[in-house]
Amino acid sequence: MTVQNPHDRFFRESFGRLEIARNYLEEYLPADLRRLLDLREMSLQDGSFIDETMKAHQTDILYQVKLQSGDPVFVYFLFEHKSYPDNQVAFQLLRYLVRVWERQEKDGQPLAPIIPLVIYHGEAVWQVPTEFASILTAEAELRPYLPNFHYLLGDFSHLLDEVIRGQIWLQVSLSVMRAIFNPHLRAELDELIELVFQLSNKRTGLEYIRTNLYYLSGATERVSRQDLQQALLQQGAEGKQLMSTIAQEYINI
Repeated sequence: MTVQNPHDRFFRESFGRLEIARNYLEEYLPADLRRLLDLREMSLQDGSFIDETMKAHQTDILYQVKLQSGDPVFVYFLFEHKSYPDNQVAFQLLRYLVRVWERQEKDGQPLAPIIPLVIYHGEAVWQVPTEFASILTAEAELRPYLPNFHYLLGDFSHLLDEVIRGQIWLQVSLSVMRAIFNPHLRAELDELIELVFQLSNKRTGLEYIRTNLYYLSGATERVSRQDLQQALLQQGAEGKQLMSTIAQEYINI
């Protein structure tokens, strides 16, 4: 039986939730681009477009959104779960975007615009240019004949001190994601678990608390099962109850 990559599972269970993906776009898209979109009209699309060799390091999710004009546009999320930036991500993105367009063509649909977003949470700050043309060495006279595009970068590496924005679902997702590669995760674990437990009074909140505990237990060695158990106990009776119902399945305490 194949064990699912914990990064892949976490991102799909997080950004596969419409409320999290929509809130991310509301908070992190440039204002002029956000105004073009009707984010009430979003639908998750099936399938993945990633190379087999990259699936250990990347996860993708595709949404169809409507423009204010009513025309379709697609938002392509690429989650980079390597601990370091990849200077070839623009080249990889080009292949993935072409595969989306190929599927549209196969389905008899007109080719629609695609907005590519890269979400990264590694140990080093992302300093790779976000323009495809940056990976090509070419004279200025050749540039008009070469493909080019920009991708939107969300850098949530632990080295950044930026305050995470958004509703509680999104704050939890990005905070846990950012914590995974943080060498000080153990010292900050109690505060992180307290944030996660703010979901306990939300509809489907318990389910998503499970998702976050699974990720913290499976994607890093910076905290032990005992560390997680102790952090859960800090939540009092609620933490004990959750431990008894989900710990065996997700963190095997």
